[in-house]
Amino acid sequence: DAHAHITRDLRGMSATSSSKSLPELRVADTWDSCIENTIRKLAYGAISGGLIGLVLFRAPVARSAVAGLGAGVGVGMGYTDCKYEFDALEKEQGKA
Repeated sequence: DAHAHITRDLRGMSATSSSKSLPELRVADTWDSCIENTIRKLAYGAISGGLIGLVLFRAPVARSAVAGLGAGVGVGMGYTDCKYEFDALEKEQGKA
């Protein structure tokens, strides 16, 4: 019985937290999405830059520079996506 009660409470909490009615929850969800997306793109950019640097360059400094450039491109892409998400959220909340 205790397990069923806890499961029911957790389902109720997830239903209320996933509802998109409160603007604060939408902003929090957008932040979570943006942070996750930016970290993912940072990692992909650094890994792809590192692999390209490993294939094309012999000097460790050049390899590191290309990996850093890839990481910077990934962060820039994540920032741009976040900007678009927050702009869309602002427009949507402005209508309401």
